[in-house]
Amino acid sequence: MTGLMTKDFLVMRKSLKSYLLIMALYAVMAWLDILNYGFIITFIQVMLMVLPITAFAYDEQSKWDRYAMSLPLGRGKVVGARYLFVLALTLATTAIGLATTAILALAREADPVEMILTLEVSTTIGLLVPAIILPLCYKLGAERARPYLYAIIFIPVIAFVLLVKAEIIDFSALNRLEALSPAAILGCASLLPLAGLAGLAVSYLISCRVAAGKEY
Repeated sequence: MTGLMTKDFLVMRKSLKSYLLIMALYAVMAWLDILNYGFIITFIQVMLMVLPITAFAYDEQSKWDRYAMSLPLGRGKVVGARYLFVLALTLATTAIGLATTAILALAREADPVEMILTLEVSTTIGLLVPAIILPLCYKLGAERARPYLYAIIFIPVIAFVLLVKAEIIDFSALNRLEALSPAAILGCASLLPLAGLAGLAVSYLISCRVAAGKEY
């Protein structure tokens, strides 16, 4: 499995280098107060969501998926390696986000509680979206699954904005959070990434089932 993960990182190394450069640039822009930190970390997570589908597309073009699924490792471990690749990307992004949070907090450039909350929410999104799209990639293939990625990302955002404009969603209930301590708020929000991990685990089981019954 380690070799399969390494293969994914090697295949995507150019994209990863570009994303690291973009992340460094955005960190400087956040330091200069040009861009909002919340927008930056969320945008980076959205960019990383595309990488697993791109890896699938490369595998299909080179017929690697047919070879990999015939390896003695078994299809479950091949699928697991792809999920570990996604998890490694999410953990790396979260670690960079925490480091940036610490730097900006020490420089008193931003509220650390707000930044950590944003990071927890974006990390959850970074886990749940791949949890939905990866089984579709195994079922339909990368190119046919790609439109679903955009639907998963943009439809909830558009629906949320419309509900807010229609005043169906009431934000007044959020005022009750002011009575909670920052530690309590962060503690409750930390359950979100755990839910994302649970969703990714369920997604892995579904993908294993799909891969086991698919002809390559």
